[in-house]
Amino acid sequence: MKRYLLTTLLTLVTVLFAATSWAQHGWPADFWAWRQQLILLSGLLLMAIMAAAMVLATRAPWLENRLAGLDKVYRIHRRLGIASGLLLAAHWLLKLSPPLAKTLGLAAPMLRHGARHGGGFSLVGLAHGIGSWSAYAVLALVLLSLLRLLPYGFWRKLHTLFAPLFLLGAFHGAILLPGAFWLTPVGALYALTMLAGGLAALWVVAGRLGHGRRHAGTIVSVQTPQPGVVEVCCQMDGDWPGHRAGQFARVTFDAAEGAHPFSIANGDNPERQLRFLIKALGDYTGRLADTLAPGMAVTVEGPYGRFLPAPAARPQAWVAGGIGITPFMAWLDSFAGHGRVLDQVDFYYCVPSAEQALQLPRLQAQCQAAGVRLHLLESRHGARLRADMLPEVDDVWFCGPQAMGQTLADDLARRPGRKPRFHAEMFAMR
Repeated sequence: MKRYLLTTLLTLVTVLFAATSWAQHGWPADFWAWRQQLILLSGLLLMAIMAAAMVLATRAPWLENRLAGLDKVYRIHRRLGIASGLLLAAHWLLKLSPPLAKTLGLAAPMLRHGARHGGGFSLVGLAHGIGSWSAYAVLALVLLSLLRLLPYGFWRKLHTLFAPLFLLGAFHGAILLPGAFWLTPVGALYALTMLAGGLAALWVVAGRLGHGRRHAGTIVSVQTPQPGVVEVCCQMDGDWPGHRAGQFARVTFDAAEGAHPFSIANGDNPERQLRFLIKALGDYTGRLADTLAPGMAVTVEGPYGRFLPAPAARPQAWVAGGIGITPFMAWLDSFAGHGRVLDQVDFYYCVPSAEQALQLPRLQAQCQAAGVRLHLLESRHGARLRADMLPEVDDVWFCGPQAMGQTLADDLARRPGRKPRFHAEMFAMR
């Protein structure tokens, strides 16, 4: 399901539509018939993909369990968003195609029977107008998301506009879908996807995303262990459910800015304390060291994520790049709390230099106590990670830059010998 959700949806809708169209109309006879059927198909595909994206946006726990973590859910959500933009562009271009088709000689002028009715209100006219303007808005939002030109806080608020735009698109499709389709399998599928997507969109519009998983806390300490990194420790209230080492949370320090996702850098503990190591990657995170102070209120939504360690007895390699060290620090903290020894783990920490390694003395002490073999790779000294450096293991766990992780996964797949299972925390939320 993780890999083939988009392909499955596209194939299912296309096959059902093709069978229904053939049964009702036979093979399209000319350009106009082909155009009409392709407009319908692209519209059905678009709404099915957007409905799936809306359901994924709800952050439902059952979806996270099924898709192996919220980071994977967001990755699929992003793919569905890109596919929606492409399908919407295709749908729109098909609508605008007649002048070009006539110029190229691909279509004869369409003979219209009867006069057009004008002047009065009609649902069909309203649906056409809503469809046009909402299409422009969706395309603009997709482009803004892909180009990442906006600050995260503003983009997050703008992104919620997809929900009402989906509802407008559902109205457009429901009015313009031919009546004969509603009693067919493709009509039933369309109704189900619109129901699921509509309920999800209403959940978003009502501001209920993650509402049941928000917990109050207080900042206990704020430190700067090294330039560009701030460590924030929070004391959670009694309703905090606890977390598992390797998970992350959506943390709100400033209500106007909203929630940002940060890895939890410590294991679960009876004191209900959370530690976050936050790298300055933008204006907002760059200001945290100056704006946060002990005693300030914090809202933590979660925990999320399924980046959870394999059994300690299994041969494995851990790979961290930069701030990607944080979930592994939580693992080591958790293992130390349970007195577990990890003598079959090789840990590769990739940094520009030892001076930029995050809390290196603490990390070295944690690894030594747990029996983990730590390998520090400093790129400024020519030490770069290669797949052939890793021993033959059952599992490789990676957290760091996405391009680095993809390169490592590809190289491991090509490496002779045993193929390890590759696990990655895909910490990209837009």
